[in-house]
Amino acid sequence: MEQQVRLNKHLKDLGVCSRRQADEFIAQGYVTVNGNIITNMGYKINPLIDKVVVLPVVNQLISQFRYILLNKPIGYVCTKSLVDGENIFKLVPSINNLTYAGRLDKDSHGLIILSNDGKFIYQVCASEFAQEKEYLVRVNKPLTENFLYQQSNGSIRLEGRLVKKARVKAVNSYTYKIVLTEGINRQIRKMAQNQGYNVVDLKRIRIGKVTDINLRSGKWRDLSSSEVKLLSYSSVGEQKHKIK
Repeated sequence: MEQQVRLNKHLKDLGVCSRRQADEFIAQGYVTVNGNIITNMGYKINPLIDKVVVLPVVNQLISQFRYILLNKPIGYVCTKSLVDGENIFKLVPSINNLTYAGRLDKDSHGLIILSNDGKFIYQVCASEFAQEKEYLVRVNKPLTENFLYQQSNGSIRLEGRLVKKARVKAVNSYTYKIVLTEGINRQIRKMAQNQGYNVVDLKRIRIGKVTDINLRSGKWRDLSSSEVKLLSYSSVGEQKHKIK
């Protein structure tokens, strides 16, 4: 029996691009099967028989994408405006259409992902992909069991709705780790304030499976191809981490 697979999945399996990017390339007529241009994104092929060719323009488009991991310092803002203070784009290469996935406020620091690949940014940010983000949080007074429970159980209401449940673990008397899968504005600070605490230091230490303890504050690096793949929507369901 012939094994039929979707063309976009076949391109992903070959490591050419993500499924979402494959859909774009197929729709634009950049992929042929047995010499015929295919524009139907649901098109199925037999990988053992059909000859799939990706036009050279695809390699040019993919090579234009950049995927950057930045360790944002305190005092920098996630904006391109020059009015609000020093912005994170001064810390990274000048790349057209570069944007960030998930902001950190001016008083917070840690990991931020930037890219000029809009679909990738959406995959990292969108709530339906449930991308985990882990933070190290220090507060102004000793932690209690009740505080940690309230931070984790989804009972706090912000912006007119209940926050999602989170995973929380104490590190010491004043510091805890928390893993979120949503991005309400200043969420961690507001959740702490809801219980009578103030956050005095907030650092994002992980996005999905991506972390880098050796990346110094204010420095950046390109994400590896494997990290880009881990952050894509197709593997989000496998990304749940245990808090260490």
